[in-house]
Amino acid sequence: MLLRWKGGSIEPHPTDKALIVNYQLEATVFGEPNNPMIEEKKHCQKIIRLRSLNTKTDPAALAREVVDKCDLIHKSQLNDVEQIIFYLKNRKDNASNDIPDNNTHSRRSAALHNSHTRSSARSHSSVAAMSSSGTGTVTGTGTGTGSGGGGGGSSITNGSGNALAASTPTADVSINNIDEYVELLYEELGERIRGSAMILQMARNPDNLEELEKNEACLSALSRVLREDWRKSLDLSTNIIYIFFCFSTYTKFHPLIVQYKIGSLCMDVIDYELRRYETMRNELDVRKQPNGSSTPHSAKTSKEKLNRSTDDFLDIMNEEKPKEMEPPRRRIPELKQRPKSGNWSSFHGSMSSSLIKSQILNSSYHEALCAGAGGGGDPPSTVPAELKAQSNESLDRNDPKVKKEEIDRLNKQLKIFAKKQEQLLRVAFYLLLNMAENVKLEEKMRRKHIVKMLVKALDRQNIDLLMLVSTFLKKLSIVGDNKDEMCSLNIVAKLPRLFQSTHTDLVQVTLKLVFNLSFDGGLRRKMIAAGYLPMLVMFINDEKHHGIAVKILYHMSLDDKVKGMFTQTECVQMATDAIILNLNVKVDLDLIALCINLSLNRRNAQIMVDGQRLHSLMDRAFKYQDALLMKLLRNLSQHESLQLQFIDYVADLARILTICDDEAFIVECLGILGNLSLTDLDYSQILQNFQLIPWIRQLLVPSSRLDDLVLDTIVYLGTCACDELCALLFCRAKVVISLIELLKAKQEDDEIVLQIIYVFQQILRHESTREYMIKETESPAYLIDLMHDKNEEIRKVCDYCLDIIAISDTEWAKRIKLEKFRNHNSQWLCMVESQQDRDNEQDYADQEDECDNDLDTYLRSEYLDNCDLYNNDLNGDNDSNNSNSNNSNNNPASPAMSTYSRPLSTYRRSQDLDELYNMTSSSKSQGSSDNNFMFKSNKSLDTDGLHEELLMA
Repeated sequence: MLLRWKGGSIEPHPTDKALIVNYQLEATVFGEPNNPMIEEKKHCQKIIRLRSLNTKTDPAALAREVVDKCDLIHKSQLNDVEQIIFYLKNRKDNASNDIPDNNTHSRRSAALHNSHTRSSARSHSSVAAMSSSGTGTVTGTGTGTGSGGGGGGSSITNGSGNALAASTPTADVSINNIDEYVELLYEELGERIRGSAMILQMARNPDNLEELEKNEACLSALSRVLREDWRKSLDLSTNIIYIFFCFSTYTKFHPLIVQYKIGSLCMDVIDYELRRYETMRNELDVRKQPNGSSTPHSAKTSKEKLNRSTDDFLDIMNEEKPKEMEPPRRRIPELKQRPKSGNWSSFHGSMSSSLIKSQILNSSYHEALCAGAGGGGDPPSTVPAELKAQSNESLDRNDPKVKKEEIDRLNKQLKIFAKKQEQLLRVAFYLLLNMAENVKLEEKMRRKHIVKMLVKALDRQNIDLLMLVSTFLKKLSIVGDNKDEMCSLNIVAKLPRLFQSTHTDLVQVTLKLVFNLSFDGGLRRKMIAAGYLPMLVMFINDEKHHGIAVKILYHMSLDDKVKGMFTQTECVQMATDAIILNLNVKVDLDLIALCINLSLNRRNAQIMVDGQRLHSLMDRAFKYQDALLMKLLRNLSQHESLQLQFIDYVADLARILTICDDEAFIVECLGILGNLSLTDLDYSQILQNFQLIPWIRQLLVPSSRLDDLVLDTIVYLGTCACDELCALLFCRAKVVISLIELLKAKQEDDEIVLQIIYVFQQILRHESTREYMIKETESPAYLIDLMHDKNEEIRKVCDYCLDIIAISDTEWAKRIKLEKFRNHNSQWLCMVESQQDRDNEQDYADQEDECDNDLDTYLRSEYLDNCDLYNNDLNGDNDSNNSNSNNSNNNPASPAMSTYSRPLSTYRRSQDLDELYNMTSSSKSQGSSDNNFMFKSNKSLDTDGLHEELLMA
C-alpha cells in the first residue's frame, strides 16, 4: 500500500487565528509490482493554529517558520502564507467562542465582510499576476498560486489590490448559493463588485464551469453589468472579464463567449483604458514642463482630449482609494510661527505663501481630475478657474519645491492606477488570445485594430503584461496584413527595450516575435537601422536564446549589404569557433547556414580562416564527410586572396572523389577544385595520379548522375582545360566527345550548356587542340546552332568560339559569315514587315516621297559591319594577312576585342585570358613550327606526341 499527498490551497480560518491547509491524500494498493489494484483519493484539511500571533508579530518571519515546519506547504507558497498571516494579524474577531454552532454561517459571513473591507490596507503588496506559461494558468503574486483555467486555491486581486480569493474562504462560496450572488449584481456598485468576486471564486474551479454554463440568468446578468457599468469600476470589469476568461481556457465554452459578445466588449474596454492612461500621462507631462502652468492652451487641449477619449471619466484617485495613496503627514508644510489666537481665519492674511500654495494645489488636483471625469462639467468652486490658474502659475514660479512634491505624488498615484489597470488589460488580452484560436474571430479582432492596441501596450512596464502582449503579437505576426500593420506602427522601435530585460522568458518571447517579423525584407532593414545586430550577437553564447538568435541572424545575413556589417561584431569568430568546437557529428543547421551566407563576404571569409581555423574546418569536414561544412569551404575558396591556402588540400580533395559515396559531399569537393584557378597547380598530374579521367567519363553519361554533380564536373573540366596538357588529355580520352553527347541530351538546361561550351572555348584557345576540335568533332555545328540562343551569356561564348574557328579554318569562316548574314537579314526582314503592317493601317498620299526616309531607318551601317566579319580572304598573301590583323584590332566584333573569361553565371568568372590574336598569329601553313608555350617542369606528358597522335587519329 502506497500513501501519497498532494498540496493544495491555503485559507485563513474564518474565526480563529489559524491557517487551513487543503491537501489531497492518495492511497494505492498494489497487487503486483507496478500494477495498482485499488486507488482512492480523499480531500483533507489541516488546521495550523498560530498561538503566538499578535499585533507585534512579524508576518514574514512567522510565515517562514510555518513553511519550514509543515511539509504540506510548498516553499513557493511562502508569499501566500505571509499574506494570510498579515490578514489574520489585522483582523478583528466578530464573534465570540460561546456562540452556538447553528450560527456558524453568520460568523463566516461576518468574516467574509471583514476580509473584503479590510484588505485595502495591504493593496500595495497584493497585485495579481497572470502567468503566460500556459493558457488559463493564473498566479497571484503575494496572495496564492493556482493552476489551469482558474482552479481552486489560486487568487486574483481586484483593481485596488484586494485579494479576493485569499480573503474569501472557499468554504464560504458555494455553487448552491449562486442565486444570492446573482442578486448582488442588481444592487449598488459595491455590492455588484462583491457579488462578481464570489462568482469569480466559483468560476476559478473548473468543476463549476459546466454548472455555470447552464445558469443563463447568471451569465446574462454578468454580461449586462459589464456592458453597462464597465466604465464605473476597474474592479467590477476585472472580475467579470476574469469569469469569462475562465470559460475561454476551454474551447468547448468559446461559443458561450461569442453568444454574449464578450470579445467585442473586451476590445472596447482595452481601447478605452489605453486611451485613458495615455491622456493621464500627457497631462502629467504638461505639469512636468517648466512652463507647463503658464501655457493654458496646452492644458485646455489636454482637457479636451480627455473629454473626447474618455466618456464618463471617473475620479480614479477617489475610487476605492487605498490608504497608502493619501499624502503623508510629513509632507504637509508646517507653520513657521503659531497664531496668537485660536481664530485661524484672522491668520490668513499673515500666513506663509507655502501654506497657501499647498492648500490651493491639494484642492485643485482633485478638482481637476473630477472635472475631467465629469465629461466636461466644471467642479463646484467659489474661485474662478482663470483666477485659480493664475494663482497656481504664480505660486509655481515662486516655489518650485512644492510643485516637485506634487508631481512626485501624482507619479506615485499614476503608478498605483497603472497596476490596477494592467491587471484588467492582462485578463482581457488573455481572453482574446484564447478566442483567437478561431481564425474568423482573429480576423474580426484585426478589423477592430487589435494590433494597434497590442503595440501600444508594449510601452508598459509590467513584465507579465509584456509577455502576454508579445505572445499575442507573435501569433498575429504570421498573417501578412497584421505584419504590415505592425510595420506601420513602428513596432521595431519598441522591441529593443525588451531585449534588455532581466526576465529570460520575456526575452525569449520577444526574440520569437522578431524572428517572425524578420521574414520581411523591409522590417529587416529597419531592425539593422535600429541597432538589432549587436544585441542579437550577444545572445549567441546564451544557451537559452542561442537557437532563435541564430535564426534571426541568418535572415539578416541574406542581405548582401548587411553581410559586411557582421565584421563589426564578434559574430563571425563566435560562429566559426562554435562549429569547430562542436562535439556532435552534425553541426547545428542554423549555425552552419549563417556561416555559409557570411562566407560570401571577403572580409568575413578572412576572419573565418584566421588562426588556423581553415585547417580545423578541413579536418572536421573530411572526418565526418559533412556536405554543409564543405559548402562553407567552397564559398571560402571563391575568394582569390584565400585560394593559395587551399593548395595543401588539393590532393585530399581529388582522392576522395573516387572513394566517397555521398554525392552531395562530392559536389562540394568538385566545387572547391573548380574554384582553384592557380598557375602553380599541375592539373594534368592530378588527373593522372588519381585516375580521374575514367571517373569523369562515367559521370558525363547522360542521365547517369544528378545534374548538380554533372554540372560541377563540367566546371572543373573548364578550370583544368586552361592547361594545354589537360586539354590534350581531354581530347585523347574522348572527354570532348562525351561532352558533345551530353550537350545533345541537355539542350534545355542553360547552365550545363553554358559550361560545356566554355570548356570548348578553353580547348579552342590552345593551338595544339584547336584543329582536333574543328575537324574531328561536331562542336562547330553545335556552336552555330547555339549562336542564336535566347540566353545572352550562351550567345557571347558561342560568338567567341566561332571567331576562333573562323580565324583557323576558311570553310567554316564562310559558313559562319553566311549564317550571321542570314540572321541579320531575317531580323531586317522582320522589322520591315512589322513596319509595313503598321503603315498599311494608315492612309497617306505621298508614299514615294516617304520611301527614302523609311529606307534610311533600316539600312544602317552596323548591320553591314556585323555581317562582314573579315574584309579579306584568309588564304591571301602576307599583305592580306596584315590587313586582317588591322581589321580585327579595329572591329569590335573581332576576337581581339573579346573577353577570355568564364561566362557570367551562377559560378565565378575566371581570370581574363591572353588575347587570342597574339596567341594565333601563326597561320595554318606554319603548323609545323615549334610552339612557344611554357609548361611546368614536372609535367610528364609529351605535348608534341599527343598533338601528332590526335591528328593521325
